[in-house]
Amino acid sequence: MKSLILICLAIFVLGGCVNTTTCTSIPADSPDLSGSNFLDYKKMYEENQDLPIGIEVRIHDTPNGGVFSVAFFTDDTGGLVSKDEAIDVEIHECDEDGQSISRTYMRLE
Repeated sequence: MKSLILICLAIFVLGGCVNTTTCTSIPADSPDLSGSNFLDYKKMYEENQDLPIGIEVRIHDTPNGGVFSVAFFTDDTGGLVSKDEAIDVEIHECDEDGQSISRTYMRLE
């Protein structure tokens, strides 16, 4: 499972999806429903602080023009879990102001 998640994230960074996942990418023009402050997560990452379980930050140019991404790994009830336990991942591509500019949803199979 860990390998599959890493492959999915690697492919996400390159801008595509694979057959072993159900992958959807949509523009983030609606209000952010996660209640997350993405800049706070980025700051925690940059300061080497422990992120909450199930949240991962990557600093990189994203496929849709962002400068970093935040991934939320969840179980079948939508609760945050470790990557190894996750069945879904929601990845937000963020601009320099921390605004989510695109979201990608994947079902990990």
